[in-house]
Amino acid sequence: MMALEGSRYASYGGSGRPAAGSSESDILVEVGPSFWRNIAKWSVAFLFFGALMALLVSLTLFQVTAEGASKRTLRRAVAALSEIDVLIDRNYDDLRQRAASAGPNDTFELRDFPLAIPLSQQEAASASKDDLRDLLLNRSAGIMYARGTDPLRAQAGSSQDVGAFSEAGITDSGLGFLRSRYHDILGVLTFTLAALCVVLGVTLATLCRGFGRLASVGGVVLAAAIPLALAGIGARFYMRIVSDSDTEYIQREFLEIGQGLAWIVIRNGLAFTVLGAVFLVVGVGCAMWTDRREAPRYSAVRPGSR
Repeated sequence: MMALEGSRYASYGGSGRPAAGSSESDILVEVGPSFWRNIAKWSVAFLFFGALMALLVSLTLFQVTAEGASKRTLRRAVAALSEIDVLIDRNYDDLRQRAASAGPNDTFELRDFPLAIPLSQQEAASASKDDLRDLLLNRSAGIMYARGTDPLRAQAGSSQDVGAFSEAGITDSGLGFLRSRYHDILGVLTFTLAALCVVLGVTLATLCRGFGRLASVGGVVLAAAIPLALAGIGARFYMRIVSDSDTEYIQREFLEIGQGLAWIVIRNGLAFTVLGAVFLVVGVGCAMWTDRREAPRYSAVRPGSR
């Protein structure tokens, strides 16, 4: 709480109480510097909290759109959307027959696969089903990470617009967000927000006194991190319940993908929660220890002892 430390009443007579015969309007309230310090502390703390929340969201999205995480997600998404195992079983012999009767410079594509993935004559003729599956998924993930979902839509022949909040629209938007371009943008944003959080954290610590500096910074970090951790846990728990119910194959696969991505949210939330808790406990603990040490010294000095 903000206390009006240093405030005092002044009157025309200069004493601590109103002079005789003066009215209430003659009383002047002088606000001490601690009042403005408290205002500044709360203002900086709220700004720090907002910037830290934005940083946690930006950091999480930056990690989700990283090349490794994105390509793993895209691989699994393409496998689910194309039902690649069924597709390969149905068209594998046809692919090998076409490759066997073609020249070494010809290229081939697996029929009905939703992306145009060219295969050399040697790849089409000699690759096993597992090798063909990995090859198609790896190249599909690379194309979609660089270009988004445009190749997938064009190859599927879907020219009709879908609603942004429909299942197809959410899938399209989610997969389209896993791109290197957005990862680079989020990298700049995350770095900027991190620098801003450092400035606000140092400012908050400067405005506080003693071990309250650690406790105040830790409290803000803890307050910002707990909602993120709870949101990740809640989302993962919900998706797990839904995926265990009687859902379609594609829905179940995407729910399991979401559960994997939710771990990134949970991990970041828990990491910052622990960091904030350490700062808070150390700050409060050291302050209590200092007060306990100083208590005998103050109790020894009593009024009238000098």
